[in-house]
Amino acid sequence: MNPSQDELTKVQNLYVMQMELWKVLDGRVRSPDKVKEARKCLNDFRSLLKDVDWKYMGGEDVYQELVDLASDADEKLKKIQR
Repeated sequence: MNPSQDELTKVQNLYVMQMELWKVLDGRVRSPDKVKEARKCLNDFRSLLKDVDWKYMGGEDVYQELVDLASDADEKLKKIQR
C-alpha cells in the first residue's frame, strides 16, 4: 500500500469510528457495556486522529471538527457514566 492509500484508509477509519460514537452518544441505550465500548472507540479515535495527516481529510478545519468531536464525546461519556 502506498502512503496516500494508507492515509486515506486512516481517514476512512476515523469516519467509521465517528459514526460508531454517534450511535452510542445519540442513542437511548446507556448500558455499561455500550459506554465501555464507546470509551474504547473514543480512545482509538483519538489515537488515530494523532496519526492521520489532515491534508487527506479535506483540510485543517475538518481535522479540527474531529478534534472537537472527540472532546464533546468525552464530556458526554463522562455525564453518562455518572
